[in-house]
Amino acid sequence: MSELSNCRAVGLFDLVSAPVTPIGSFDAEQFKQDVKPLLEKGSSFIGVDTTGLDFLYSDACSAFCQVQQQLSEKHGAFAVLTDHDDVVTCLKKANLDKSIHIFRKEADMVAFSMKEDEAMHSPKSDAEEVVEVPTAKSNNRRETASMNSLRRRVTGRFTQSFNAIRKDTQKMEGSLENPFKEEKSSGAKWLWLGLGLVAVAAVAVVFVMNLHS
Repeated sequence: MSELSNCRAVGLFDLVSAPVTPIGSFDAEQFKQDVKPLLEKGSSFIGVDTTGLDFLYSDACSAFCQVQQQLSEKHGAFAVLTDHDDVVTCLKKANLDKSIHIFRKEADMVAFSMKEDEAMHSPKSDAEEVVEVPTAKSNNRRETASMNSLRRRVTGRFTQSFNAIRKDTQKMEGSLENPFKEEKSSGAKWLWLGLGLVAVAAVAVVFVMNLHS
């Protein structure tokens, strides 16, 4: 905790009271000077109490943004405590509501601090430690093996079908060639039979002529 008179501890936060100018507006330059020793001491959670202020100018939002960036490098947080809607509206217009914490009550800061402290110090549960990446790798290996076996089965099936087609084609080609061979053989037989009959007829004619002479 800082020894500054205008700073107090609220949960994890070093809460700085908002410095104001003589006209009652937020003093951005004095705020930077107040926060500087806290950053140098290594404070990771810093807040500013703007309770009582009803407006923030752009220089204040710029100073908040600078402090938030320095705290983010230390995985810390910057917060604004306010009780006025217009201050929240100013922070939203500057898009700071997405990077800093806005609290309406100190009790909210304390509740946030308790949850943050518990998250930082709580050990990992046994359920989280059980989950390991090798399990996913093992599943991938099984899936790869099944896919390879599937490819082998598919390839083998189509290979066998292709071989069967080739064999059937050879049989069909042989069956198409055989009719021509059989037809050729039958024609030769009929030719020789015709020649034999002509020869017999010629012999018969010669024999008959010899008889008459």
